[in-house]
Amino acid sequence: MRKTARRLAVLGSALFAMVAMTPVQAHAVESRPAPVTASDKYALKSVGAGGLYVSVEVSTTGSGEAMLRARKAAATLDELGSWEKFTLHTDDKGVGATLRSEGNGNYVTTERGYTGTYRNLLRARGTTVGEWEKIRLEKQADGTYALKAATNDGYKYVTAEVQDPGNDAGLLRARGDSVGSWQKFQLVPLGEENASDAGGRPSPASPAPAADFRVMSWNVCANHNSACGNHRVEGPSLGSQITDRMGTAAEARQYRAVFLQEMCESQAKPVETWLEQKTGTGWDVRFAPITFTVDNSSVKAARTCDNAGSAASGWKDRGSYGIGLAVPDSNVWYHSYDLPSPQNKTVGTEWVRVEQRTALCAVLPAEALQFCTAHFSAGVETDDLDGTKRREQAAELQKIVRSYTMPGYRTVYGGDLNAVPPDSASPDAPKDVVTSAYAADKECDEGLSAARPRDGRATKPLSARSIKIDYLFGPATGTVVSCAVTADAGESDHYPLTAHFRF
Repeated sequence: MRKTARRLAVLGSALFAMVAMTPVQAHAVESRPAPVTASDKYALKSVGAGGLYVSVEVSTTGSGEAMLRARKAAATLDELGSWEKFTLHTDDKGVGATLRSEGNGNYVTTERGYTGTYRNLLRARGTTVGEWEKIRLEKQADGTYALKAATNDGYKYVTAEVQDPGNDAGLLRARGDSVGSWQKFQLVPLGEENASDAGGRPSPASPAPAADFRVMSWNVCANHNSACGNHRVEGPSLGSQITDRMGTAAEARQYRAVFLQEMCESQAKPVETWLEQKTGTGWDVRFAPITFTVDNSSVKAARTCDNAGSAASGWKDRGSYGIGLAVPDSNVWYHSYDLPSPQNKTVGTEWVRVEQRTALCAVLPAEALQFCTAHFSAGVETDDLDGTKRREQAAELQKIVRSYTMPGYRTVYGGDLNAVPPDSASPDAPKDVVTSAYAADKECDEGLSAARPRDGRATKPLSARSIKIDYLFGPATGTVVSCAVTADAGESDHYPLTAHFRF
C-alpha cells in the first residue's frame, strides 16, 4: 500500500451515543457500544513507566471507571486490545487534540472537579468534546510527546504516576509543570488493522459484464455551515433527504453508488438503513475523515462535526467530518487516500490551519465496477486560492482511478471538486483543475452545450450567480444515458447531481 493511503475502518452498528454529559457528571461514564471509527489509531506508550502502554480501565467501577493507566506490557502491537487504542480528534482546527477510546467510544476527559490524589485524573467518559476533553501536544527533541491538559490551574503536563502504589500505580493525571520521563509518551501509530483493503483491490470479473446503473453525488452540507439547514442534522433526517432524491423504489434500486461530501461519521449507518429500506436490498456506507495537522506535532487529527441538538436539549456527538461512499453490500474492498493539501500558513498576520483533504474508493468485483469520490480544497485565501493544490489533487485522483487500479475495472468518480469546468462562462478561476479528467473520461453533463462542451448545469447556487463544481466522470467507452441536476438543494447549499451510466 502507498504511504499516503490511510486505513478505512468499517463503521459499527452503534457508532455514537446521543446523550450529552455535563461537567457535574464526573462520577458517571456513559455506557455505549464502542465504535470502530475511520480515524487513524494510536497507542500511548509511557516512557516513565518503562514502556508500558496506556489502557482505559473500562471494567473498573465507581469514580475510577474508564481511568487511564500505564499498565499494559506488549512485545508487539498485535497484543494491544481496544483498551489501548485511541483516535485523535480536533474541534479547534488542530490547535489541540482530543483522545477517543476504542475501548468504550468515549472522549478522554480531565477530571477538574476531583480532589486529592485523583485531582485532574484522565478518564474516558466524555460523550462530546468540550474544554475538559482538550489536550495539547508538544513534540520533544527525542521524538516523544508531552501532553498538556487544561485544568483549573491552567495547562498542566499529563503525568504517569509511576511512584503511586497498588491500584493507583501508573494512573494518568494532569499535574506536571515541566517535562521529565514521567511526562513523556510515544504516540505509536497502529497501522491498517481490520482493514478491508488489505492486499490491494481484488481482481475484477473477466470479461466485465454489462452494467446499467445510476450514481448520485451530493454535498449535503451537514457540517459546520450554520447557513445550511443540515448544519446540525442527524442521520435519519439525512437518510430521508438522500433517498427522497433517488426517485421511486424501482429507480432507487438502479443505483450502485452515492457520493456524499460534508457529512458526519455518525450519519453513515442511518443513511445505510434508509437506503436499504428504500431499495429493499443491502447497502454499505463507508466514511473517511478530513483532518488537521495538530500544532507542535507531526500527526493529524480528524476534524469533529458540530454537535447535533442544542444547549437546551443537550448536545449530541456526530463524530468526525468528512466524505462518505455508499455502495451495495456486495463490495469487498474500500480504501481512503490522503490528497496533497495546502499546509498551515500565515495569511496576512493570521496563522491559518488548513483542512487536509481525502478521497475514498470502493469496488464491486463481480460487476467490475469501481467508485471513487473526493472533496477538493476550497478556492479561498485561507485554503487554495490559486488552485495549485487542487490541480495536484486532480492529478492524484487520476492516479487513484488508473495507476493504482487493476486493469478491467470501469470507474465512475467525482464529487465536490471545488473548481469550475474548463469551458465555464463564469468569471471563476482557475478553469484547468479538471482538464485532465475531461481528457481521460466523460463527465455526465459533457456536451450539453455545443459552444461549451466541457461545461454543465450549475450545482452550486450563489447569491450573484450559480456555478458547476460537482462532477460525475465515467469511461469514455461507456454511455451516459442521462444526467440531471435537480434545482432543489433542500437543506444543503449544493444541488444533487445524478447520472445514468451504461457499460
